[in-house]
Amino acid sequence: MKRYTSVLKPAGDKIACPTGGLMVAAVFFAAAVALSGKLPLWLDEIIQLRETRNTSPAALMASLPGQPGAAPLGYLSQQAVLRATGYSVRSARFPSAVFAAGTVFLVAVLGAELGLATPWIASAFFALFPVTLRYACESRVYSQALFFSTLGTVLFVRLVKKPTWLTTGAYGLAMTAAVYTQPYAVFMGIAHILWAVVYRERKAAIRSTLAIALTVLAFLPWYFRTRANWSSGIAGAGVHFTISLKTPLMVFRELAGAGYWGSGLLLILCALAMSARPSVPRPDSRTAGFLLLSIAVPIVLALAADGAFGYFVAARQMMWVLPAVAILAAFAVARRPRAALPVAAMLAVFCLWQSVRFFTAPREDWQLASDTLLKELTPGTCLVVVPPEQQYSYVFFHPELAGSPCPAPRTVVAFTPYADGSRRQAVVSALTAEGYTRQAHYDAGKSEIELFSR
Repeated sequence: MKRYTSVLKPAGDKIACPTGGLMVAAVFFAAAVALSGKLPLWLDEIIQLRETRNTSPAALMASLPGQPGAAPLGYLSQQAVLRATGYSVRSARFPSAVFAAGTVFLVAVLGAELGLATPWIASAFFALFPVTLRYACESRVYSQALFFSTLGTVLFVRLVKKPTWLTTGAYGLAMTAAVYTQPYAVFMGIAHILWAVVYRERKAAIRSTLAIALTVLAFLPWYFRTRANWSSGIAGAGVHFTISLKTPLMVFRELAGAGYWGSGLLLILCALAMSARPSVPRPDSRTAGFLLLSIAVPIVLALAADGAFGYFVAARQMMWVLPAVAILAAFAVARRPRAALPVAAMLAVFCLWQSVRFFTAPREDWQLASDTLLKELTPGTCLVVVPPEQQYSYVFFHPELAGSPCPAPRTVVAFTPYADGSRRQAVVSALTAEGYTRQAHYDAGKSEIELFSR
């Protein structure tokens, strides 16, 4: 029976460079750049840009420990681009587009290293995942972390094939960059170690363990510097860890961003890749085990870490598994094209539909709300933001909104998209008790703005 090349078989001195994957990455990059200016900034992007826009690297490193779970490398990359180009929404999101396109290419490289005959199909699957495009068009750190995590996986496969200290060092540096971008990326390194131990790859197990141990040690100074702020920040944000029977369904639905139907089709492709059928080539047991552990281990460890830190579960904490999912789906197309191609076509339709929905759905628009507030904030007008700790999201666009005379005969109240009912009622009741009456109410980018006077 013909099999694909195992990750254990000898390899050449150079990492494969699939031209098809490069073309897919180029198309994806063009689409990401074109779409990167379409959506308004949302809250998490503004929080990050407060740290990176108009600040120095020293000021960034001094203030960043106050952000729960934040690691500096993604912020520094964005800051470097903004300092070189000046601020714009597209410039803020440009690093994400670059790193996401780089990951699209690396998925093809990883597929080729694992013996996939048509590795560009894996990169096409990965590029189609709505989550990939979403984070390529957001000024957040996840695309960068996924790039370094995938690069680390490519280097680990090379380490298995050719265990040199140079490859070990490169692997360690890639994983350190991943962890210093988003700490949960370390879970992919643990999956690598576990695979090497299970399949008795002694040299790879020792060297990868050493590399990941040094990665963790390198991260500890940052962790010890910031852990107190992380804990207080999580508590202050009012988020907490919960897990139920619905949690696996949430992960299933949101991991690739394809919804239940798209995720179900993706699961079918993965099952086709793993199913035994003597008449067609398939990945050998070690390659299959490598892909399955690369999917399962980061998901389990992310859930465990959320429980340990008391943080809420989010699918983005597990997105390191998506390259392995895309490669497994590509194996299905290579193995059983008659069965897999119709499924893949339907998956592409669902993925594109989910992406269209994401980019066309109504969403919070802090720029629009800030513009509206500035028009209403005439001299002698008091501005009240509910909750008050999110006033910076308006001030980010118009610093003039930072201070206003309060109390005043005329008051503008901005209820952010994250204001809960109890806070709303408390503010309205307090104003009413002081003799204010509501004069107007309207929406602006999902912020609710109410005008009161007395």
